[in-house]
Amino acid sequence: MQAATGKWREAVVFLFLSVMVWPVIAGGFVAAYGLAWWVYFIFAGPPGPF
Repeated sequence: MQAATGKWREAVVFLFLSVMVWPVIAGGFVAAYGLAWWVYFIFAGPPGPF
């Protein structure tokens, strides 16, 4: 019975990581990238010929 409990717990942890944690981490990376560009354009000025 110990093996079945371990497999069930592993499946629950995998689902938690894949559904809850990794999307939050991916969104954080996208937000950090956008923030970096925003700060860059504050100091460098807007893009374009002007």
